[in-house]
Amino acid sequence: MIPIIKGKSIDLKVIDESDIELLRAWRNSKDVSDYMLSRTIILKDQQEEWYKNIKDDPSVIYWIILSKEETKLGLVNLTKINRTNLSAEPGLYIGEKKYRNSFFGMEAYYHLLDYGFNRLGLEKIYGTVLSTNVVAIKMNVSFGFITEALLKEDIIIDGICSDVFKIVLNKKAFYESKTAKFFKK
Repeated sequence: MIPIIKGKSIDLKVIDESDIELLRAWRNSKDVSDYMLSRTIILKDQQEEWYKNIKDDPSVIYWIILSKEETKLGLVNLTKINRTNLSAEPGLYIGEKKYRNSFFGMEAYYHLLDYGFNRLGLEKIYGTVLSTNVVAIKMNVSFGFITEALLKEDIIIDGICSDVFKIVLNKKAFYESKTAKFFKK
């Protein structure tokens, strides 16, 4: 069983069925979907099917981000967990708009990455970020991610060709980053 991860200002709790409608509302909101690689509107039955598929899947973990007052703030996840190659892909969004410019997302991301490296024994965490998602790029760099590639016009979003960065983080770079050291205190 995956534990609740206790942080200084947030906790991470594995999602359950009671969370999926809120997650769908957040994911379908323009404020969140504008930064996603896919902007398809998710229907209720699609969300329910997604949850059935992921709830017992050992290659994914989804946590709801909770404030200490238990306000649901957003989501972090590890997907494509590969226990042979010791790798995974991270994800994060803050669904509640008023908390987007707070440290809650940064702290949640720290705990997500730490869980991947420390608890799962991963050696690298990699991802894909839209070149227009400046906040995500800066946050990832602050944790030690490096850009492996810029893929020009790699995906089509809303009929427009968009560039993406392929990023990667290894365990050593993460624990040596100033941001990880700040949250580890």
